[in-house]
Amino acid sequence: MSKRIFFLTVFILANFAAGGFGETFRIHKTVMVEMPESGPITVQAGINDALAITLPEDTTFFQGVELDIKIPDVLSRYYGSVAYSLYTGLTPIPTADAINYTGTREMIDTIPGRLSLNLVIPLIEPNTIRKNPYSIILPPVYNLNSSFLFFRFQLVMKGIPEDYEKESFTVTVKPVYIDKGRMELNALYPIGEDGQPLEHPYTVFVDEELANLENQRIILGTGTHYISIVSDFYRNETRTFTIEPGKTTRVDVELRDIAPTLQFVVPDNTIIYLDEQEIPHTNESFVISQGEHSVRLIVGDYETVKTIHAVNGRSYVINLSLDVEVTETL
Repeated sequence: MSKRIFFLTVFILANFAAGGFGETFRIHKTVMVEMPESGPITVQAGINDALAITLPEDTTFFQGVELDIKIPDVLSRYYGSVAYSLYTGLTPIPTADAINYTGTREMIDTIPGRLSLNLVIPLIEPNTIRKNPYSIILPPVYNLNSSFLFFRFQLVMKGIPEDYEKESFTVTVKPVYIDKGRMELNALYPIGEDGQPLEHPYTVFVDEELANLENQRIILGTGTHYISIVSDFYRNETRTFTIEPGKTTRVDVELRDIAPTLQFVVPDNTIIYLDEQEIPHTNESFVISQGEHSVRLIVGDYETVKTIHAVNGRSYVINLSLDVEVTETL
């Protein structure tokens, strides 16, 4: 056995033997990582630095934290020269200025002789973290109530050229989500004649099941879903939306008054009478009362009259088109 391998074996065994007990140690620098609720964050850490990773307030969809570590080329040639470890019960609480700590080392292993290392730290048990040949799942020593995760690098082999100790790791920290997300309903009430919103009760169904929304939100599995809004005061509305892991999908629904609406699609020079009252020409739909209405349209010398029996919840379109037919004869 070479001196290098012998030294590493003795060192690792000694450290594992010390695991689970309080240990006082010094690092070069504490890298503070404020982890966002979504998306990764990338930091630099040296051979004798530590990462103090603070979880966000909303960890509803978290099941772990992934560390994607880019290993400097020069360090990959010194296999087993640097170790990484997890600590709990640290005092003092990590800050950017702290370098002396006491805590319990929960695990330790060495950086492999390659250019990257992917680690996953579980936060819930059981979990659905996918195992693959490219990732290492570390022991579940933290949970969603942990104040922070403490990940330490340390040099464990003597004889490395002094310049190599100045090398740093690029560490990308990102959340590992459960296969769920959140739907947020943004229901927009119609505006009444007095300029105030017409607020009435409605019922929400998601995937044809009655949904109990809390603050207009509901947690759903990933994939495509359907939302339906049913009311005696508004028209029924249906929308399709997609839930992504750990994300909030907002669904905007503009509620429409149940009163019938009327729309004219007519030439610009058309004179329009509704119930014998001339109205401005518009291509936009507008609300009319329920019941019978008369419509008279005048274009030049052409005039036509129609009668509409308006019913709540229905929309009516009056389409007038004038066409010229050309016939060729021999």
